[in-house]
Amino acid sequence: MNVKVSRNEACPCGSGKKYKKCCGVKDTVSITQVLENEIDDLQKRILYYACNYYENEIEEAFEDFRQYLLSDGEEEEEFFHFIHSIWYSLFVTLDDGETILEKFIAAEAGKIKRPKLKEILNSWVDARTIVGKITSLENNTLTVEDGLSSEEFKAIVTNLNTNYNKGSFFIGILLPFEQKYVFFPAPFDLPDLSLEQAIDFIRTKSKHASYKSPEAFLTDFFMEIMSDLPTVGGIVDTEEMEWPALVYKEVADRFQQRLESFGVPIPVVEIGVILWYQFCQKKQKRIQNPELYVAALHYLISTFVPLESEYTQKGIAKLYGVSVGTVSAIYREMDDVLEEEITKIIEMSYEEHFGEHEQSPVVQFNPQKGQMATERVLHGAMAELEGKNFDSIDEINEFMNKKLNSPAPKKAAKGKKEQAKLLVYDAFEAEGLQRYKLAKEAMKLDPNCVDAYLILAEGAASLEEAAGMYETGMNVGKKELGKAFFKENKGHFWGLIETRPYMRAKFHYGEALYQLGKNEEAIRQYEELLELNPNDNQGARYSLFISYMEKGDLQNARHLLEKYEEGTAQGLYNQVLLELYEKGFTTKAKKLLKEAKKQNKYVVAFLTEKKRLPKQMPDYYGWGDENEAVIYTDSHLDLWKRVEGIQEWLKKN
Repeated sequence: MNVKVSRNEACPCGSGKKYKKCCGVKDTVSITQVLENEIDDLQKRILYYACNYYENEIEEAFEDFRQYLLSDGEEEEEFFHFIHSIWYSLFVTLDDGETILEKFIAAEAGKIKRPKLKEILNSWVDARTIVGKITSLENNTLTVEDGLSSEEFKAIVTNLNTNYNKGSFFIGILLPFEQKYVFFPAPFDLPDLSLEQAIDFIRTKSKHASYKSPEAFLTDFFMEIMSDLPTVGGIVDTEEMEWPALVYKEVADRFQQRLESFGVPIPVVEIGVILWYQFCQKKQKRIQNPELYVAALHYLISTFVPLESEYTQKGIAKLYGVSVGTVSAIYREMDDVLEEEITKIIEMSYEEHFGEHEQSPVVQFNPQKGQMATERVLHGAMAELEGKNFDSIDEINEFMNKKLNSPAPKKAAKGKKEQAKLLVYDAFEAEGLQRYKLAKEAMKLDPNCVDAYLILAEGAASLEEAAGMYETGMNVGKKELGKAFFKENKGHFWGLIETRPYMRAKFHYGEALYQLGKNEEAIRQYEELLELNPNDNQGARYSLFISYMEKGDLQNARHLLEKYEEGTAQGLYNQVLLELYEKGFTTKAKKLLKEAKKQNKYVVAFLTEKKRLPKQMPDYYGWGDENEAVIYTDSHLDLWKRVEGIQEWLKKN
């Protein structure tokens, strides 16, 4: 016989407790469990709503992201496509200023009868991204620590079908759930990566992208970070490599430890380990002091990969406490033996980012190894060439390469003109008042020292005064070279070191004229620069394109883009701009914009002023990064603004 027991009566089991707090618990469904089930259903409905009404926007955005995927595996792509749909729905603002989530709430909130569930749904506009670690777990509730803020809180996984371990690192998306959070859809763990490595990676990336908040950076670039994080921990394991002798592995391990302690990015360290391994396969050296080879390898890497902390050979030797002469000798041997491998690494890096047939970016050297420092060495080497006899071009090339790779100590200059030249090289490397002092000293020694005019123009009281100094320097340089020199060497000017001061003065003069509103005169300077040096090492073509567009000379602007066809932000976005000026919002313009966004996705945010340009321009940029977008937008924004309706068109496309 079944007896119905009231929830507030004594439990029939004889425990003395009320039925609802004893055996009745088994018959009770927790309101929390109901909410969790309804939340899980809501998450599914959001995705259905997003894919049903905003499929085109999501698909187009995913196409832009697809280039960041590390592999082309179908399963991986499906996984990232799913997570991208969630991220896009929660965090990406559509053209009308709302997110897909906000539109879903507006459409669905009125249909929800349970007030608590409606309140939870409305709180989801405060969704957040997180990288952290699991500090404890109980059933489907995880206690997690945010690695960026060190904040600790509880988060629920509604469909717990994965085993999570205490202390493991994860990345995920969280939605508010009363006093807790709920994952959407789940935390994604990366067991091979430490939290410290991930946080360092995100903070560094955030800083380079000029974000004040790494949390904001994580949210904006959540998908890219998810794609990149598996590689942060590194893929090179010296234990798995077959070394000809244990001492070679010791060099690799020391190199790895030392460079990581200096904060060198792990992928760069791995390049060094791989190169050292390849060297050991070709050369079995008798190594008594491993530190010598670690130092030489460090210097070798620094010659083709820009590092945050740059050292000369002498600086490297001092850092490792070894002989500079020995480091230099070992470095030269490594560089010679590994020439092919280093070339391949550089080419592979460029192809990965820019495609096999794209133009490779110019390497941005640090100030000590920059254009003027290299020019200084070339200047000295050319002077020495005059007093030597060589039997072949190969001997000349070998001599020049040695000079560039191992510059000799500075020698006393002969004659006032030479003294002035060396002083001005010093001035280019100096800062502040010392810079101008050296330039003035150079000018006293040689009134025809063109580069001295350029440096002194930096301190001019007005743009007009600076333009006058640039023009004077240009005319002095032209006179020094002579008419016959121009006629004989037109077409390959930049390759002759003695032309460069004149070329620099002419370019700066053109820039000053443009800023003074003398566009026609500026155009003439840029065109003459390209006639003298069609390879355009100075980038005069970029300034000339802007001047043509300012003038309304679309035909010459088109010819210029066709002559210097390139897959950079400058080239691709200028193709879009020109099409808009010529024909308006055509299908071709839309297609060109899509190609440009693939190369640099950051430009549109600055053109639409969704992001503000920084007050100070970046000192460097890489193709496809935010700095490139800043530099492009800074010089082209006025041209884009002249296209009526451009803001709406860019936001739609």
